[in-house]
Amino acid sequence: MKTPYSFATICALILSILMPALPGAVTARAESHYLKYVEWGDQAIAKGKYADAIECFREAMRAEPSNPQNVMLLSNVGMLQHYQGQDSLALHTLSEARAIAPGSVVILMNRARILQSLNRLEDAMADYNKVIEMDSTYAEAYYDRSALYLTEKKMAEAEADATKYLHLQPTNLQGKLLMAVIYTNTARPADAIPLYTELIKAKPEAAYYSARAMCRLALDQLAEASDDIALGLEQNPNDGELYFCRAVLNIKRFREEDAKADAAKAQELGVNPIRVKALFLEPKE
Repeated sequence: MKTPYSFATICALILSILMPALPGAVTARAESHYLKYVEWGDQAIAKGKYADAIECFREAMRAEPSNPQNVMLLSNVGMLQHYQGQDSLALHTLSEARAIAPGSVVILMNRARILQSLNRLEDAMADYNKVIEMDSTYAEAYYDRSALYLTEKKMAEAEADATKYLHLQPTNLQGKLLMAVIYTNTARPADAIPLYTELIKAKPEAAYYSARAMCRLALDQLAEASDDIALGLEQNPNDGELYFCRAVLNIKRFREEDAKADAAKAQELGVNPIRVKALFLEPKE
């Protein structure tokens, strides 16, 4: 039979059994309640039970309203709401946390990410700018702002932030991927190839092989591109981008029927039909 009690209520009942009231132990009991709720919240997050985690964090805050760590718990609640797809609610929660702790760059970063998720890009950019103004060494802010600039096709700004991020985090693979994407989208395939090579050495994924293959195709390095496509298909034989790359390769080798077959396969596997169709358009004079 379904219990009428919430997860947090059951936790409270367990605590009351484990820790009976003792004279003069009210403060210690409240502190122990607080720590237990936080611990249970962390355990719920590890299991992907975000609603339970939110209840635990809220119970912790109710158990000890004056605890200075509550503002970070509130920030965590906002991010958990985001993970549940409740972005408007998450924004409200994080704005509440921001009002309590205006000097916290972590809370401001979290809010910027929610604003970006809500497609409020101008507001997100303002928050990222404020984070960097508050802490010029906060690497994640440069990464996120660079990615936002990239979506807005502001390539110079995106590259400047990606460069700063890699200066702060020189071995970070996500930063190298971001820079490789920037190089690829600014017609510098020769600069992108070494970065994709580093990514492949760290983790040989089909997506990295297809990206490096496209760079090599742009440089007419057909044999190397063919090797990348073959290696990528070994990793994932159903990667549409690799078939798209092979269609480009076959066009360059004047194998029209093979190119059409690969293009059809790429489209079947989810590649945008507009991109596929553009492969066979006659170039304008």
